[in-house]
This record gives sequence, structure tokens and C-alpha cells, in this order.
Amino acid sequence: MFKRLLNVAFIFAGIGSGLIGDYPSITPSNSKLLPPAFAFSIWSIIYLTGIFLAYKLIRNQISVTGPGITLISIGYFLSGFWIRFDGHPNIVSVLAISNLVLTIVAIYILRKTQISKTLLNFLSAFSSWLAIAASLVIADALKISTASNISTAIYLALALSITFTIYLFLIPLYGYLGTISWASFSILFAKDSSGLPIFIVAGVAFLISLLLFLQKIRDQKLTKSGL
Repeated sequence: MFKRLLNVAFIFAGIGSGLIGDYPSITPSNSKLLPPAFAFSIWSIIYLTGIFLAYKLIRNQISVTGPGITLISIGYFLSGFWIRFDGHPNIVSVLAISNLVLTIVAIYILRKTQISKTLLNFLSAFSSWLAIAASLVIADALKISTASNISTAIYLALALSITFTIYLFLIPLYGYLGTISWASFSILFAKDSSGLPIFIVAGVAFLISLLLFLQKIRDQKLTKSGL
């Protein structure tokens, strides 16, 4: 009982910190990788998923053993606080990476349990978006996001490659892949990105994510049909 309530407290503390209060953007306004405002609407899905998870925990409707639920709950907690360390890019980078690793481990563990596949897919979107967010804050810390278009594009290609690798080997879920598509599409409209190299990298990533999505649907249909 105590563990469930502690997990609920972690989730609501993180969501509350993310929603309440006035905090500055941790990303420079002239970043070439900063997506437009509509991209961050993904947080509404992430937060609603967290609230639903907390509700299921309160009602004791999740019978999952192991550390997965606790790790994802702490992930929500961290996500609501590292965004407040404006002016300290190195601290933000360390916290963002820690948050990402925590959620990757959590989703990987939860994949081995009997948790609802639908809930797991929505939770994986959280991990995927953190992968994108961590990439952005690291780019800001290294001042790559305001460097030349070529340098920024190379970094973006590397970051997206790592994100795809996580999908292929650790979290092969619709929610994770769909969020990569959303992030790549959003970066196409990055506020200060007028360079063709960045546009090409983001566009290729978007197309790859769509192809992988279609392949996953096809593979599942073949599995169900017994072929």
C-alpha cells in the first residue's frame, strides 16, 4: 500500500511541477533544433497517461511485480524538475540523461510483465520524448544547436540514430516509434532552422519512422495469420 501511494506521489509531484508555476525555457530561443509550440502538446498525452497510471495504482488495478512501475513513477517525478534548472545546462543535461535512462530501463522491464499493452505503448511515448528532449538540452549545453547548419545536422542525425537504436533493440513499441515520428515532423518546422541539412535529416528520420511503423503493422498481421 505504501509503495503504491509513494509511486502515485512521485507521478503527481512531477506532473504538478511541470504544469504549475512560471519557469523559463531551458532551450535558447535561437536554437536551430527547437520545435514550434505545437510539438510540446505531446506532454498532454504523457501527463494524461501518468494520471491514468496513478488512478490504476490508487485503485490497486495494476498487479505488476518488480521495479518497473517505481522507476517510471520516479521518471515522472524527475521530468517535472530538471526543466527548472535554467542557466545550468550541464546540470540539465545530466538530469535529462538520467531521466531518459531511468524510463528506458522501466519500459524494458515492464515489457516483460503482464501490464496492459495499450498502457505500455503510451508510457513508451514518455521515454521516446525524453530521448528527444535530452538530445536537445545536450545540444544546447555543447552549443551545437546554435552552430553551423552542417554541424547541427550531423548532431541531429547522430541523436536520432541513437533514438532509433533504442527502438530497435530495447523498446520496439508503437508509442515509442510514433513519438519519434512526431518529434521529427516537428523539427521540420524548427523556429530558427532555415538550413537545408537540418530539414533533410529531420525529413529522412520522419520517413524512416513511418516505414518502420508500417513494417511493424505488417509483421503483426503476418504473426496473427500464422504466416
